[in-house]
Amino acid sequence: MRAYLLTGYGAVADNVRLAEIPEPRAAAGEVVIDIHAASLNPIDFKLVHGALKRISKYRLPRPIGFDASGVVTSVGPGAAKFRPGDAVYARASRDMIGTFAEQIALPEKLVAPKPATLSHAEAASLPLVGLTTLQGFGRAGARAGQRILIHAGSGGVGSFAVQYAKHLGLHVTSTTSSRNADFVKSLGADRVIAYDRENYLAQGGGYDIVYDTLGGAFTVDAFKIVKRGGVVISLSGPPDRDFARREAAGLLVRIAVWLMGRKVYTASAAAGAAYVWFFTESNGDQLRDIAALVECGAIRPVIDREFAFEQLPEALTFLEAGRARGKVVLKVR
Repeated sequence: MRAYLLTGYGAVADNVRLAEIPEPRAAAGEVVIDIHAASLNPIDFKLVHGALKRISKYRLPRPIGFDASGVVTSVGPGAAKFRPGDAVYARASRDMIGTFAEQIALPEKLVAPKPATLSHAEAASLPLVGLTTLQGFGRAGARAGQRILIHAGSGGVGSFAVQYAKHLGLHVTSTTSSRNADFVKSLGADRVIAYDRENYLAQGGGYDIVYDTLGGAFTVDAFKIVKRGGVVISLSGPPDRDFARREAAGLLVRIAVWLMGRKVYTASAAAGAAYVWFFTESNGDQLRDIAALVECGAIRPVIDREFAFEQLPEALTFLEAGRARGKVVLKVR
């Protein structure tokens, strides 16, 4: 079968290549999926550039890609949740990535039935952004009546998070460009701050939760507008100080994590607010919950552009430019 392989770290054009590799076989508890569509996430180009090589030590070359939707073709011993012919969607775990391919074998516990009302492209756009938001909001204890600021509400994660926050009953403020302001309002945002016209730091604070999808200075600045006792959830900031323990990291990584987080933890202590950073975990049961949200109309997928399978390098470059409204999808079949 054809699959994209990461061969080294650096530029996409030099380190991502299409190759023929053996078709996967379903081991115990696994299913093999014929992939119809896969979606791209920022973690994909960060992985190619080597931003995660200290944390996730992959043996190269190896397949890449996290999100997929397709059809089950075979099941391994002990797998009982699915049968050949079932339409499913999934988010591969960190140690089993490889959805930029024609097939993948995954543990059935990571897989869920594809929402019946969605195409494969639409379904593939949801797993990582949906799981990230459900797990992040869960860690923050998000509940109805709270005020949340969601950065980049028109992006892949942001467009899901705005909808999910409204479903939970939160009051939602989101930042985006003026070009996308009406679009983010249509997703349910109560207030939109156009960053090219307004300084969001000057528009008031007191948020119970700040959902930081941008990292860098935005992570530290989040503590200027979160209320005392509130929570900053960061997807792009430095790892939290519990990360090294969770990952059983060595001494050098523990020191690096401590150094990377100094500014954030100083700001957190001054603000009296918590800092939450985490790796998204693959979870088939939560994907079933997301499918239910789609079926009831609480969540709709948002796709900016679809690329042909042979155009993955171009798709990664487009996503990295940071102008996509919603998700970027790879049409495999």
